[in-house]
Amino acid sequence: MPEQCLFTQIATIFSGVLVSDFLRYALGAGGVYVIVNLALAARMKTRKIRADDPPEGQINREILASLRTVVIFALSGTLIVLGASAGVFTVYTEITVHGWAYFGLSTAVLIIAHDAWFYWSHRLLHHPPLFRRFHRLHHRSHNPTPFASYSFDLGEAVVNATYLPLILLVLPVHSLAILIFVTHMILRNAIGHSGYELLPANRQGKPLFGWMTTVTHHDLHHAHAGYNLGLYFTWWDRWMRTEHPDYLDEFRRVARPLPGWVLRIVILGSAILLGLGASEARADTLSGAYASPGVGIIVQFAPCESDAKATCGRLIWAWSPTDTPHAQPGDVIITDLRRSGTGWSGRLLNPQDGRTYRGSITLMGTGAIALRGCAGPFCTTQRWQSVRALRRVLDSVE
Repeated sequence: MPEQCLFTQIATIFSGVLVSDFLRYALGAGGVYVIVNLALAARMKTRKIRADDPPEGQINREILASLRTVVIFALSGTLIVLGASAGVFTVYTEITVHGWAYFGLSTAVLIIAHDAWFYWSHRLLHHPPLFRRFHRLHHRSHNPTPFASYSFDLGEAVVNATYLPLILLVLPVHSLAILIFVTHMILRNAIGHSGYELLPANRQGKPLFGWMTTVTHHDLHHAHAGYNLGLYFTWWDRWMRTEHPDYLDEFRRVARPLPGWVLRIVILGSAILLGLGASEARADTLSGAYASPGVGIIVQFAPCESDAKATCGRLIWAWSPTDTPHAQPGDVIITDLRRSGTGWSGRLLNPQDGRTYRGSITLMGTGAIALRGCAGPFCTTQRWQSVRALRRVLDSVE
């Protein structure tokens, strides 16, 4: 009788997890397909990556293979539930146990660590002997659809299902963090296989969020299997030099910039969230946040940490990190600004070329500054706008 009760308990847990995993796949992959590949296909035809459509019968094969993967994932989920009950895994249900900061951090760790797990296991599965046995089925979808998200061989499904139990052995997580992780996983997977570039470009035609994989990024993997092995982020492909050399050109071909009004909201929203431009600069002080022409970067001015009598400028936002290779958000790029006549003089680091110039800053009196940089006798001046002033303009337009 005890064995029968245990079997019934396991079967009940498995059936519940199975239904949950199936609904997540059906709503995630099916939802993306209905919205992107059907409802919005005509409007987004210029964003379509491939000229041709998937062959007949491919979607049926993808769904059938994915249903097997759902079962494998449900077995993994059942193991997690039983392991948590036995104290093997620490899955807690009260945020107050570790606080909101840990909740956010642990959720981020789940996603970032999974990207690393996926990259290296994915790269291993592309080793020819393993590819034929464990990964070939997924690449039969040469022109994939969102339903290919879980279209794995049995061995590949097991490899993917192994990640969550392994990390839970060392990382205590809230049950909601697990839900966010698995939901993010299926949505990013489904979008990445949709065949339409959904992420926006910046002014240069590059990905607005260069650290994220785009639909083009993963589509190139299906076209050229040895490249673009990452799942969520481009870090590993860049570090290990497995990013396709034509990736940015292919992205530029199908991507579109965000509309201007959306860009303004994104930029100013980022500034608000980061607490920029907290106070308007007074005539006798240089403080607050200012944006360069075109809002390429935003710099926060405040007293220098090493000398409160001097003013420094810290880079806190960049339109695209690839455009500022010599400085990252958080770096001080304007140093030792001191009163000189009607403005301030100091040293200015150009985050694009890494060179340091003599410079001066003058308040314009209209929520703007004039920033002048000189290399020898050659000087150039730019007008930078305060983030607070930009915010007021946006508010008046709205």
